[in-house]
Amino acid sequence: MGTIMFHCPLTQKVVSTGIKADRSTFEASPVFFAATHCPHCRETHRWFAREAWVEEHPEDARAA
Repeated sequence: MGTIMFHCPLTQKVVSTGIKADRSTFEASPVFFAATHCPHCRETHRWFAREAWVEEHPEDARAA
């Protein structure tokens, strides 16, 4: 398990969506979009699944 991430279109910094997902399930999911508040520019960005990725952290692996 990991967290779905995307890049802020204004700052290019990585934004965490707070959504937990399994990488293989996420990659096999149909195309969708969502909206997430960005802490870097303080805007809400609409992002598409194809622009996002699942980032796994060591602490995520220990919790599984």
